[in-house]
Amino acid sequence: MPAMRALCPPAPRERAEAGLATLAGLAPSEVLRRRLDRAAPLVRALDSPPGLDSPGWAALLDAVTVQETRLFRAAPQLLLLAAMMPDLPGQPARLLSAGCATGEEAWSLSVLAAEAGIEAEVVGLDLCRPALAQARTGRFPAGPPDALREVPASLHARFGQDAGWVVPRAPAPLFRRANLLELPADLGTFGAILCRNVLIYLLPEAREAVLRDLVTRLRPGGALLLGPTDLPPSDLPLAPEPGAHAVWRRL
Repeated sequence: MPAMRALCPPAPRERAEAGLATLAGLAPSEVLRRRLDRAAPLVRALDSPPGLDSPGWAALLDAVTVQETRLFRAAPQLLLLAAMMPDLPGQPARLLSAGCATGEEAWSLSVLAAEAGIEAEVVGLDLCRPALAQARTGRFPAGPPDALREVPASLHARFGQDAGWVVPRAPAPLFRRANLLELPADLGTFGAILCRNVLIYLLPEAREAVLRDLVTRLRPGGALLLGPTDLPPSDLPLAPEPGAHAVWRRL
């Protein structure tokens, strides 16, 4: 018989779930439980209160956070942002990828700005240290599947190939480790903020807290781009962008 994979015992797993909810707002789910099972040794080794500076909790966050992303994921939304870039508030334009994972979204923003001839500062935030390390390389596996499958053909020239890697030809974004529940005080404000396919993994109260804080970092007239199922609280100073889905303007 094949060897059975050891599951994380219920008590340590429940403690880990509670700690991850407190620390990063992660909601209990089957996806999280499977990842905790795979990280059972890390769960059993937790010996301190939840904290980003705790080696044990930091390692667990590295192991369980979802890092699914692609170059030009949901390309129509990004192309809409590209059309909005000349009118975004602030010069140079500042663009934030909140929950950037391995960096494909941030690099896509940099490519769009370079293609439009717009000077931009792109910032990517994430909790996962290995993901940020990968993002900073600016190199993505060429495939399979094809890394450029969602990149508009008109932008393929903005990407090079190097020994099996796709390399964007654009200024490097700045990548920082940060908790979306506690944004850095020195983060500043932005002309556009993207937080797509991130909030679905958070508890409802954490989703609301993140959105409220992000909107305070969005300049008046700036654009907020969310995932297809995300809806900001109705009392925030936002207006839907006409003809767009999951795009709002800061009033």
